[in-house]
Amino acid sequence: MRGVCGRRTWLVLALCALLSAVVRAETVVWRQIPIPVRLVVGVEQMVMLPADAEVGLPPTLANPDVFRTLVTGATAYWTALEPFETERVQLRLESGEFLLLDVSATTHKQPPAQVPRLQIVLPEAARTSAYPWAEAHQDAENWFALLRYAAQSLYAPRRLVAPLPGVRSVPVGLAGNLSRLYDGGRQPLMIQAHKAWALGDYHVTTFIVTNLGQQRVVLDNRRIQHTALAERSGVDPHFIASAFHSRALSGRDEQTPRTTLFVVTDRPIRTVVRGLGS
Repeated sequence: MRGVCGRRTWLVLALCALLSAVVRAETVVWRQIPIPVRLVVGVEQMVMLPADAEVGLPPTLANPDVFRTLVTGATAYWTALEPFETERVQLRLESGEFLLLDVSATTHKQPPAQVPRLQIVLPEAARTSAYPWAEAHQDAENWFALLRYAAQSLYAPRRLVAPLPGVRSVPVGLAGNLSRLYDGGRQPLMIQAHKAWALGDYHVTTFIVTNLGQQRVVLDNRRIQHTALAERSGVDPHFIASAFHSRALSGRDEQTPRTTLFVVTDRPIRTVVRGLGS
């Protein structure tokens, strides 16, 4: 990585989405008026959100035969499988603020292969019109596509995983509880390497993060141990991006005590992570 996207730069998935969307994206400012989202049946629509959000679907869109949704970090991937009239979707941001989207879907005789990504920004972000990271870098599409492929591979049915030319499954080469990969303070977490894929020089490795404590945890990418003090923390400066599938973990006796952490590096993870076991 070069410039503002140097190898020492930490990026969450929301930032990764913005980087990859420089060329083909539509930006809409939330102004307390429902935002129309018009889907093309069978064509995936990427919606980039201002922050991590919980998505509330009406009954029609909760039907997996009508509407397919995958939400990872601050990015949602939506595909209409059948046409439908306008339905109201609620997005609840971390701040508690709600965004409203009016989603509809129509069938096209000759549907496009892809549609522009939709970027939703809050008014304060719109006023700062220049995104420093939007000065492009050529490889952003590759590692973002790899992140997306990994998320779909784990959370979507196999038949719905979008093909990614050149991607390959690779061995992780890590074992045990890599608990020090995340600075959880006094909250006990178990972090275990799961699966990995590579595309060109980029590697994405998934880790299963389990809350072993009784208290709820809200995970924070800034506490992943890949700071500029790499020599001290045990991580080489080769992290490129990271994302949690879900940042809120319930206590171990409840229903959702685990999530997936995605880490993108510019070399195999086993040569990057060292000395982070418990």
